[in-house]
Amino acid sequence: MFGLLCATAFAASLVWFMVSAAIGLRKNVKAAKESGLQWFVAPHFVSDMTWLPLSFVLLPIYRSLPSAWKDPWVRVLDPLWSYRESFSLFAKYGDTFLVATPSGCYMANASPTVIHQVATRRTEWVKPIEHYSVVEHFGPNVVTTEGSTWRDHRRVSNASFNERSNAVVWKESIHQATQMAKAWGRRPGNSKELMWIGDVYPDAATTSLHIISRSGFGVKLLWPGEEQVDGELEDGYEKFSSHQAMGKHTMTFEESLHTMLRDFVWMGVFSLSTLSASLNEAAFEFSNANNGEPEKLPFRRTKVVWEGYTNLNTYLHELLDLKKAAIAAGLAEKDALDLMVPLITASESFPSAHNPSKASTAIGTPQILGNAFIFLFAGHETTANSITFLLIFLALNLPAQRRLQKTLDNLLSSLPSNPSDWPYPSAFNKLGNSYLGACINEQLRLITSVVMVPKRSVSPQTLVLDNGKVVKVPANTFQHFCAQSVHRNPNAWPHTKTSIRKPEKANDLDDFIPERWILQDETYHPSTSTSSPSNSTKATPNNDDPLPEHATTIEELESSSSLFRPAPGAFIPFSDGPRACLGRRFAMVELVAVIATLMREYSVELDTREW
Repeated sequence: MFGLLCATAFAASLVWFMVSAAIGLRKNVKAAKESGLQWFVAPHFVSDMTWLPLSFVLLPIYRSLPSAWKDPWVRVLDPLWSYRESFSLFAKYGDTFLVATPSGCYMANASPTVIHQVATRRTEWVKPIEHYSVVEHFGPNVVTTEGSTWRDHRRVSNASFNERSNAVVWKESIHQATQMAKAWGRRPGNSKELMWIGDVYPDAATTSLHIISRSGFGVKLLWPGEEQVDGELEDGYEKFSSHQAMGKHTMTFEESLHTMLRDFVWMGVFSLSTLSASLNEAAFEFSNANNGEPEKLPFRRTKVVWEGYTNLNTYLHELLDLKKAAIAAGLAEKDALDLMVPLITASESFPSAHNPSKASTAIGTPQILGNAFIFLFAGHETTANSITFLLIFLALNLPAQRRLQKTLDNLLSSLPSNPSDWPYPSAFNKLGNSYLGACINEQLRLITSVVMVPKRSVSPQTLVLDNGKVVKVPANTFQHFCAQSVHRNPNAWPHTKTSIRKPEKANDLDDFIPERWILQDETYHPSTSTSSPSNSTKATPNNDDPLPEHATTIEELESSSSLFRPAPGAFIPFSDGPRACLGRRFAMVELVAVIATLMREYSVELDTREW
């Protein structure tokens, strides 16, 4: 009888699921037809959190189906479909198209015009913050919040990002690039003249981590073999710079940071309570084949993640106490780049007990620690990837490397010979607006920091396409800015025929060609001109959005008079609109300083010894 009841319940659930899916699909197909956009049907919603684990099982099955059955919907079910497909689907279905699924409508967006409209309508297209819970384990932050809470985080955090603080970033970036080169030279078999590096990324990640740690938090981290300068560390900061865990810590500050930045995804798989319970003797009892003692963890990695989390959480609390003491003693510099101090000051000044209306948005300890972690995470990984890929691109494109070095020789001839004496901002502006800026921009175009930027419509939205056509997108539509795709949109970028012999490639937009950024370059002749969005399609941001003080400065660098200026929404390595990355100028200052410091003295080549 029990088995019969279970079978009946399962059958009823299956029927209910299929009927609900059919009703939902019919509703969403109707909405897609009425939108005015090109569309097609897919059986799953690519951004559904349940689809990610299912995709590992179902995608191989779907891909084995005949092409007539699976194309094109199977191509958008890959969680990284925009990266893999590049611009191919948009070439067929338009720069913006809809996918109707049983659980909702999904809009794929590679149109500069539409991207800019969506990005600047912050209250009409909101961030799906439920997708960002994995980076909220230390507390709510500027990335994981919306509405008035986000405005509080943005306004307070933005106070630290100014030109005085960027001068600190400039100086520290030059120092860390120099120390990275010295560390390479100290390795066995290497010398200052010839260095075999192997994998660039770990060292680039260390460089970026040291820069954000020192520039953003006042914590000096040392390379192996680098000597500490007397008096450089303030009292209480020794434990953060030590290569040995001190006090109650089982990891150094840098080890705990690397662990969390590398394995934070496990925090999304297991809750904090699950990870902490895994250290309990009574939990996850497994027999050890060697000595019979119970293992406390099902996976060794989860133990390391929990150890990294607890250590970093303690370090951040200790750092918070040091910053509070500095503020109380009047030692905190108001205009210096210290990402914690404005948050602490705001937490002291935001009323809660006396003003209940602000209690829900007040910044307290969880918010301070949450923002500290997100700044460390965002300021570490993205620039490390850019440094790595740009060095690889330069090694693959020797003519571009030689032109870059010639440019650096010319520009640096009027500057002090010691990079640490290069003045900011004049040296940064000179280098960033040159062929070096073109190389950095081209790397960011090809391999962007974030592949897809999500937004969700809170109500039916009217959008104007590049050709002037007006379309209506249904409410609760989930959309992605497909950065990899819009960065290869031939309507938005100078391009010509590729020199790579691949018949399927129609242009050179997959190729690393910094010359496309140089206006009237003698060596690069685009076969077509790009189009600019008409005035009627420009959207204006909300006046209450706390935009950065330097909002125009970064655009001046990215689109100076000597460099190609993409249309709004066409170049989005730091997203677009009011929610664009707070640290985008921080990142550009770091990239210019690091690459200029390295390439003024060294050349990079592929290590072909293995072949």
